[in-house]
Amino acid sequence: MSFETQGDFESRVRASFARQGLMESFGAKMSEVAAGETVIELGFADHLTQQHGFLHAGVITSVMDSAAGFAAMTVMPEAAEVLTVELKSSLMRPAAAARFRVEGRVLKAGRSIIFTEAHAYGLDSGQSRLIAHLTASMMVIEGRDGVSG
Repeated sequence: MSFETQGDFESRVRASFARQGLMESFGAKMSEVAAGETVIELGFADHLTQQHGFLHAGVITSVMDSAAGFAAMTVMPEAAEVLTVELKSSLMRPAAAARFRVEGRVLKAGRSIIFTEAHAYGLDSGQSRLIAHLTASMMVIEGRDGVSG
């Protein structure tokens, strides 16, 4: 799919991502930004696990939400910000891997709502396995107090 973009969307997305304390606490890095797409990567860390030693579902879901939201931001007007208004996360297998790659993309860009999805992959020993999928609706926010870049 091709999407219309405005201005230097990559710099806007990377600057906004850099302000996310949660992603920083996870050690997550924005590795790729393109029109309608983003990729966030993170490594396994003991402090991010649940009681069985797998990466916590909340971590994976949060990173998928960010990847999908920032994919939406790539196709928004320059002055716009993004907020998630709805999401569904499906966890397909335990998040047991050395590294994780989360790919977010825009499915349909409307003027006020952008429909997105994200896939999370576990990367281990040269193999990539799908571990989770998310669908989300993102709201385009313009001119609202308290929501700014």
